[in-house]
Amino acid sequence: MKLLIGVFLLHALLLADQAGTSLGTSAVVARGDKLFAQGCAVGYCHGSAGAAARSPRLRGRTFEKDYLVKVIRDGIPNTAMPAWGDRLTDEDINALVAYTQSLATATGDGPAPSETASLAPPVAVKDSDLTPDVRQGRELFYDPQRLQRCSNCHRVQGIGTPVSSDLTKLTRAQLAAEAVNALKYGRPRRVRSIVAKDGDRFPAVLIERGESETRIYDLKAVPPVQRNLPNSEIQSIQQQSGWRHSQAVQSYSSDELKSIWTFIRWAAERK
Repeated sequence: MKLLIGVFLLHALLLADQAGTSLGTSAVVARGDKLFAQGCAVGYCHGSAGAAARSPRLRGRTFEKDYLVKVIRDGIPNTAMPAWGDRLTDEDINALVAYTQSLATATGDGPAPSETASLAPPVAVKDSDLTPDVRQGRELFYDPQRLQRCSNCHRVQGIGTPVSSDLTKLTRAQLAAEAVNALKYGRPRRVRSIVAKDGDRFPAVLIERGESETRIYDLKAVPPVQRNLPNSEIQSIQQQSGWRHSQAVQSYSSDELKSIWTFIRWAAERK
């Protein structure tokens, strides 16, 4: 079975300013830099600043604008590059194209000329209007320096990857739960156990079951990776799985989980 690595950019859609600028300006390149650093340069995709990783090296290579637009928007059939045209805005795609093209003159493994340091994803509210706990919880939820982070699987206020449930739609009873219990010991009802005919068994979230193939998020990978599995290679999909949510939040301390839960409650109240 082939692993579809993909480019997970969903949790970075609102990273940059929404001011309209033309392709090729430094502002657009900087915007693309932020999007790339947050979504493309993760553990299983392209390397930092376009360096080689499990996906191809982009630094020092020249790509035509039209080609990059098509690849990002439509993907590349039968490869690890999926289509994101229905999930990214035209501005986001143009920014990523501009940044990728700026890497053509970059050499070595150092940062690209336009690379910026600020990666914290904003929400539509001033920081001064947030309590310290909400602000800290928001930063922890999206923390770009942490490989295991909440936004790998959850989307809040338009940022994140919707692998699992929308946390702002939890019931009042669920939101009233104690933070550590809710985040560390919550029951992952959507997780299934995929049993392959070659003997492989792994936890996954089912996206779509088609006639010839099944789309899933493979939870063995961090962050979760989207895969298309031929049905002919699947022996069974079991309702029960040994996977637990504590595995996804093990990098957070109890105090950090409390702050994250405060942010989730705050976001749920605003929805």
